[in-house]
Amino acid sequence: MVNLQQSGNVDHHALDFLKENPAISRSLLADCNHDFDQVSTFVGPIIQAPQRCTPASYYIQAATTGRTAFLTTNLFDLEEARVTEIASTWLIGRSQNCAIAVPNPSISRCHAVIGHSPLDGFYIMDVGSSNGTFVNRRRLPTLERRTLQDGDLVSLSHIHVEFFVVSSKKKLSNLSAGTRS
Repeated sequence: MVNLQQSGNVDHHALDFLKENPAISRSLLADCNHDFDQVSTFVGPIIQAPQRCTPASYYIQAATTGRTAFLTTNLFDLEEARVTEIASTWLIGRSQNCAIAVPNPSISRCHAVIGHSPLDGFYIMDVGSSNGTFVNRRRLPTLERRTLQDGDLVSLSHIHVEFFVVSSKKKLSNLSAGTRS
């Protein structure tokens, strides 16, 4: 984290998040031109996701800068948030080979996939689960892609999960456009 540009107070929670997730930190810092304040603003909602949960105890927080996308979730352990690898798709299921492994017998080994497209945003697709995937209480047909919005309620079988999105895509595009002029 050399060459960080900081102004004013250091957000220690954001700094801790960056230290705990070095691969994501490198991408976020590069995407934000090594501006810690911008990274801290981006990371803030990720850290605050548990406090946003109202109808469900579980959450998936999707994050993208347009170039970098990852998920954080407490589906592994209600008390601990885990961060996925940077990717464009994440498999959810009971199998330990899934990016988000959910140790619950009602969840299929390969239950659903969450994906990210830079143009269309985040989406979910049921991959043939036994007990279904639902978005806002509507069951998804197998292999039908459904766009996800901030605040959507996703249900994997009977497990309810709030879906949150934080994106700096627009901010970074504006920053890049501003530096070209």
